[in-house]
Amino acid sequence: MTMTTTLPLSKPVFIVSLDFELLWGTADRSYKGAFERLCAIERYEVFDRLLGLVAEYNISATWAVVGKLFLEDGGRDPLRHASDLVEKIRRCPVPQEIASHTLTHALIGEISREEAKTELEGWARLAGGEFESIVFPRNCAGHLDVVRSTGFRCFRGLEPTWYADCSRPLRRLGHLLHIVTARTPKSVLPQFEDGLWNIPGSMLYTPAFGVRRFLPVWLRVLRANRGLDRAIERREIFHLWFHPTDLTVRPDAMLDGVRRIFERAARLRDCGELEILPMRGLLPARKETFREDAVRVAASC
Repeated sequence: MTMTTTLPLSKPVFIVSLDFELLWGTADRSYKGAFERLCAIERYEVFDRLLGLVAEYNISATWAVVGKLFLEDGGRDPLRHASDLVEKIRRCPVPQEIASHTLTHALIGEISREEAKTELEGWARLAGGEFESIVFPRNCAGHLDVVRSTGFRCFRGLEPTWYADCSRPLRRLGHLLHIVTARTPKSVLPQFEDGLWNIPGSMLYTPAFGVRRFLPVWLRVLRANRGLDRAIERREIFHLWFHPTDLTVRPDAMLDGVRRIFERAARLRDCGELEILPMRGLLPARKETFREDAVRVAASC
C-alpha cells in the first residue's frame, strides 16, 4: 500500500481565513505611522460590517488573531488592544474559529526557537480554551516542532504559485498579473507535514492600496468565482484569505466584492455542491495522534 499524506474530502470546501492584527502587522515597517489611519478605519468602520457579512451568509471563518489584541485597551491604545472586537467574534451567531497569528505578529521563520516558543505559548495563555490552527504572519513558517508541541494541528501554507518563493517585488508583480488576467486560483488539499496539516491558501483578496486601487473589484470577484468553480470540479478546497485592513481603501466597493463572493458560496452550499468550513473543520478528531492521522488517511486511499 502506498502511503499518502493528503487528506481526502467528501465534498468541495470553501475556507475563509482572516489575518486580524491591527497595528501589530506593521510594527516593523517604516510606513507604520501612515498605516494607523487605515487601522482606525478597520476598527471603527470595517470590522463590524465584515463580521456582519459572515453572519448573514452563515460562514464559519477562521480569524487569525494577534495575541496582544486579546488585551483590554482601557482607552489607551485601541489599535493595539481589542478585546472588545475579539469578544464580538466569539459571540457571532455563526460560530467562528479563533486561530493564532502569534503573540506580537512575530515572523516565526526568522526568530530563534526560544523566541518562537515564547510567542506561541504567550498567545495560547491569552487566548485560553481550545485552539488548533495557526496562520504565520506574512506566511513565514518555521519551528514546526514548537508549533506542534504547543498544541496546534494545522497552519495555512503558501499559495501554490510560481512566484511564491520570489522576492517581494516579484511576488507583487506576479500577483498583479494574476488579477489583471483573472487567472484561476489553484484549488488545494491539506498536506500532512512534520506532524501538522498544511492547508494552503488559494487566493488573497487583494487590497486596494497604491496602484491596486485602480484594479476593479469585479476582477477580484471573478477570480474568486473561478476558484470556487475549480474546487467544485476537482473536489478540492478554495481557500480565500485577507486582512480586514485590506478592505479599508474603497471600503464600500471592497466589502461589496466580499459580499458577492460569500453570496455565491452560500448558494452553492445551499444547493449541496459545497461545504463552508473553518480551517479546523477539516481536521480529524483531536483524540487521534498526529501519526494516527497519517495512518488513517493512508488507509482510506
